[in-house]
Order: sequence, then structure tokens, then C-alpha cells
Amino acid sequence: MNVSSGLVPSNGTAAAGAAAGPAAPSRPPVVDACSLVYDDAAWRVYLNRLGENAPEYLDVFSASFCRYFDAPHSAYRDALAVCWQDAVDVLLPPGRPPFDLAAHLADRRQQGVTAEFAMGSAERLPDGRTVNEWLLETVRDVRDRIHVWAGISLRDPAAALRELERSLAAGATGLCVIPFLDGTDPADPRFAPVWDAAASARLPVWLHTGHHFARSHPSGLGSWRTVEALAGRHRELLLVAGHAGWPDVRETLLTAARHPGVYLEFSSHRPRHMPKPGSGWEPLLHHARGPARDRVLFGTSTWVNPGPTGSLADELTALGLPDDVVTAWLAGNAGALVARSAGAHRAERSGGRHR
Repeated sequence: MNVSSGLVPSNGTAAAGAAAGPAAPSRPPVVDACSLVYDDAAWRVYLNRLGENAPEYLDVFSASFCRYFDAPHSAYRDALAVCWQDAVDVLLPPGRPPFDLAAHLADRRQQGVTAEFAMGSAERLPDGRTVNEWLLETVRDVRDRIHVWAGISLRDPAAALRELERSLAAGATGLCVIPFLDGTDPADPRFAPVWDAAASARLPVWLHTGHHFARSHPSGLGSWRTVEALAGRHRELLLVAGHAGWPDVRETLLTAARHPGVYLEFSSHRPRHMPKPGSGWEPLLHHARGPARDRVLFGTSTWVNPGPTGSLADELTALGLPDDVVTAWLAGNAGALVARSAGAHRAERSGGRHR
């Protein structure tokens, strides 16, 4: 893995053949620690998975989905009232332009994004490949810019372990797990072999934590308590608490303070709302110069707040935090996380030991 080229400022082009575009604004570089890089077939798999396991998301985030896919909101709402599959068809009608990797990278460069952690899935595409396989193949030549974090499902522990091993062999540099879609508790001892394998390979795991809208599953699936349990049992495991465990941000941050392998990532939430009383983000800002300084990552979730990534980064810079904190949260901590993983791999290959 080329850690330096994608996770620090670069004056190079986004990728071979990508349009140069205007230069990024003069803010610190940005690493998007929760990104979705899909073509329409992969998006359909993603949306179908929500529809089958947490259809509430297609309702609650209807406006966000329509803005992201440039779809008519009224037609989407009408279709959703009949059948969620029809609503997905509104978002992804025939004839949409195909996914253009070079254009995607050029846009990332324009927004000041030097790298992103792209979340995959073990779900199957119509051609038989998993989304993980498609993503790894698609970004093969730009993995310094797009780091693939393979998605695994915990419904079948043995299958999850096989997918981890396959994805690692194919070049994945992290994992992502969404407990409310699986309806499983990641801290269940049945999954210990999966976490042991991730810890041994030094694969960071992005874990959806905090509030979710799936009414068919309890809210405790994927909480700071889950992170605490996993970090305590698997001391070498690198864990990223997706969405920072909101609204239990304080507890998630205290968990990170206890365990050096735990990070918080605040995608889906807008920085401009964080200072508002009652937002739930007060502990993060209060401890920005202390325990949160080196443990917080910037992320977008891509479609939740559709719009320029640079604008979200600008909201963070406008909070009045110290420059070193802003730089660390936007990219520095993500770089340090990747370096920890890459450094462990190098130590293993050389016969050394890592902590």
C-alpha cells in the first residue's frame, strides 16, 4: 500500500487520464473515511439491501437520495408508497451515464480530497461478482487514492471469515460491518475468529455505531458498548466507530481514550451543527485538544449530505478549532491509521513483531 501518495497533499493529477480541473481550495488535505464508490449495479445492490433489511432508510432519507441521484422527489415518494423496489427504480432509471472513475477522481481532487476509504459489500452483483470484487478490480490502479474496505456480513461467521481472507488477498486494506443490516451483535463470541483474523492482518474495521432507523432490530446493535467489548477482547484490533456512536459521543470517546486502537468517524453529521446546544457533539468539541485530538476522522457517507465534500470540510474549519486539530481530523489521523496498518504488514513481512 502506498501510504504517502494518497494521504498527504499532492500536486499530481488525480489519476492517469483524469481531467485536471481547478485546484483545490487552500485548506488542509481531506481524507474521506466513509465513502461509497459505486456504479449503478452496485448502487442497486446497496439500495436493495436497505430495502430488504431496513426499509425505513429509504423513507427517512428520501430527500437525500433524490438529491444525490438527481431524481424527482414527488415521483420517488409516490413509488415508495406502493413498493420500495419501485422507488429504487426512480433513483436508478435506465439510461443513466455509466460510472466514470477518472471523473470521480478529478472531482475528489477539486474538492481537496486526497484519498478515501471506499466501503464495499459481500452482496452479489448480477454478473456473480461481489461488490467487494468489483470495487477492488475497478480501483486496482488507483489504490493509493481509493482504499477498499471490504464489506462483510456477520450472519454467517464462516462466510464472513472467507470473505475477509479473499478480500485481503485481493488488496483490501480494511473492513466494514453494519450490524443493523445483519441483525447480529458483533460482540457475540461466535464472531471472535473474524475479529482475530482482522487483528492479525491489522485490517482496520469500520463499524456502524450509534443510532439507526431499522425498527426490526434493537438500537443496541453496534454501540459504544460493542466497541468497548471488541477492543477489550481483541487488543490488536483497529476499530473505527462509524458516526462516532452518536448520540453517545462522550461514551464512544471515552472508549477510545481507554483503547489505543479505537477511532471515531463522524460521517452523516454536519460539522456546522456540532456546536449547537443539545447536538450531542459537545464532548467531541470540548475534548478536541485532548483525547479527541488524534482519534477523530472526517467522513461523508457520500449520499447522506449530497453536495461538495469541500463544503463539509469548510464547515469543520469554520468551527474555530486549533489548526492542528483541524488538520488531524481532516486527514492526519486517517493517515496515521493507515500507517499503523501498513507498518504492521511491513513488520510481519520482515519477520518483526508489532504492538
